[in-house]
Amino acid sequence: MTRCPICGTEAVELDRTGHAEGYDCARHGKFKVAHTVLSTKQGMVRAQWERALEKATSRTTADQWPTIITSDF
Repeated sequence: MTRCPICGTEAVELDRTGHAEGYDCARHGKFKVAHTVLSTKQGMVRAQWERALEKATSRTTADQWPTIITSDF
C-alpha cells in the first residue's frame, strides 16, 4: 500500500507506466502522476491537487487513466 498524493489516504500502487506513478484511491479512483509532479509539487494543498486531477481527467480518453502533469497546476 501507498498513500494517495491528493488526499493522503491509503491507495493501491498501480504498475508504473513510463514516467508516471499509478494510484487507485477509494476517493479519487485510478489515476497517474508524472514523476516531475511528484518531485516538484509536494507543497500543494488538496484543492490544488483535485483541480489538477479534474484537468487531467478532462483530456483523458475513456480507455486511459488520467495523468496529472505539471501544467495541470
